[in-house]
Amino acid sequence: MGGSTSKLKRWMSNGTEDPEQCERAVKKLASPFVYTRRGSMYFDEDGDVAHEFYEEVPPLKRGVKATMKRILINLTPQGEVRLPFPCLHVDFPIILYQDS
Repeated sequence: MGGSTSKLKRWMSNGTEDPEQCERAVKKLASPFVYTRRGSMYFDEDGDVAHEFYEEVPPLKRGVKATMKRILINLTPQGEVRLPFPCLHVDFPIILYQDS
């Protein structure tokens, strides 16, 4: 889902002696929500965005159909994409409960 908590994990692994202090810090620093994700699309040289890019290869002989060749060079990853609404982080230990 994207959202990174690597700084928090690194800070927690430093070895705080007091587990209660560590637990309070986690509650204070970590958020259960993810606001961005890593984009799955790419930009080409022209600025077009797509999952895959192809170019048409003309046939060498007459009567043979043209083929499509996948382009793998000169593509830039899309980067971080903002989600339209926040989502819950998959690894965040939280229980959702509603009493009706």
